[in-house]
Amino acid sequence: MSTPDRPGTGPDEPREGEEPRPHPDIDAEFARLTEGLSLDEDPLTVEDVLDAPTADEEEGEPTIAVVATSVASAKALAGAIRLGREARTDGIDIPTGTSTHDTPSGALAVGPLREAAAHDLAAIASTALQRSGIVLFWRRGDRMTATRYRNGERGEDISPAIVLGAVDDVVEQLLLGATTLEQLGEGIDPSGLSRSQALRWIAFGKKRK
Repeated sequence: MSTPDRPGTGPDEPREGEEPRPHPDIDAEFARLTEGLSLDEDPLTVEDVLDAPTADEEEGEPTIAVVATSVASAKALAGAIRLGREARTDGIDIPTGTSTHDTPSGALAVGPLREAAAHDLAAIASTALQRSGIVLFWRRGDRMTATRYRNGERGEDISPAIVLGAVDDVVEQLLLGATTLEQLGEGIDPSGLSRSQALRWIAFGKKRK
């Protein structure tokens, strides 16, 4: 059977014959817990969260994007991408690291691009190529996707296996890592072209077709 505490003998009060217990310094404790934190820093925005790297990207897992086209030459495709960027009204730009390359089945635009940048590249390329459909292949780790683009607009997502047979073998080799971007060669950077050079290269590509 418990007995009621005598006055002055609660859990925070000294018992008879004990020294008074000091009360904690709340301000000092708060200062200790918040040491190193700055309340003056700007709060996180939605953009900060969306732009933050994913766990895979933080671990450095490589990504690759391949835009497969029927354009006759890498020069003509580079010119088309340069003019496609100019024709867009949404402000998207040619992703850094993009280069174009020749294959017997049609020129490719490739780069070690994150997923959003890969779709930007496909949108720009298909804007210039208009009715000519293209396919964007993208891979990171075990995830591989294929997406159709036409007239600058994203189309359906399809199984990569369905369309890999219609493009040059180097596309599959790049996606599977059997061929690296370095082995593919330097290629052409579309962002480094002037408008007049882009027009000349497109005209040259049409003559070859």
